[in-house]
Amino acid sequence: MTADNIGRFFLRETSLEIMLAKQSDQAKGVPQPVVGPEPKDGRTKISLIAPRNISVEEISLREAMENRRSVREYSQEYLSFQDLSWLLWSTQGIRKITGEGNSRKVYRTVPSAGGRHPLDVYLVISRVEGLEAGLYTYLPVSHELQAEDTGRDFAEEIAALCRKQMFMAKAAVSFFWIGDEYRFMWRHMERGYRFVFEDAGHACQNLYLACENIGCGCCAIGYFDEKGLSRLLGIDGETLFPVYAACVGKKQKK
Repeated sequence: MTADNIGRFFLRETSLEIMLAKQSDQAKGVPQPVVGPEPKDGRTKISLIAPRNISVEEISLREAMENRRSVREYSQEYLSFQDLSWLLWSTQGIRKITGEGNSRKVYRTVPSAGGRHPLDVYLVISRVEGLEAGLYTYLPVSHELQAEDTGRDFAEEIAALCRKQMFMAKAAVSFFWIGDEYRFMWRHMERGYRFVFEDAGHACQNLYLACENIGCGCCAIGYFDEKGLSRLLGIDGETLFPVYAACVGKKQKK
């Protein structure tokens, strides 16, 4: 019999049997971690369009699913500010928060194992009306963008870091879902590493479907240089680490 590879080791060591033999911080009564990324002093905050005020083309769910495909060619058209507000709301928006302390529950537009919602959204923006090119984060509690590093276009750099998939450099915006380790460890312990990747899949599928309402194409990205991308995004790559990515742009006219 061959020795276990790292994948088999991971599956075994994060099995339900092993997790049930441990006690999580939630079980110990440790306070819940914060809901999402904390606003930073001195950074520009930009209010997004409130979900109730967003108006997009009405299409059926069946039509959206049948039209869904990975798109790697984009026009030079800008996304509207409303388009971006819609995509962020559709993929990580908070619908409501109930309870307080360790009874707090967060309801978003996507499912998450145990309601932990451990994903933060980082954006590399190239062409969105009214916004400078640059790096932003999404603040879901206030439904705002936070400017991290603006005034230059990072598109070529992130395309190179994503295994030189240079079509990303032609996109209007690229999404990066970042795992917050403690937000899932608090409840799930090491088994949460399984769930954070599943949660990213839920978010990315919503992105694909939401793109169909606004004439955009989307392509999910799994190959990237984790260390290089972490440096560019300003995260440590461990307590906050890249999980999944996708680029979005307006479809070319036929």
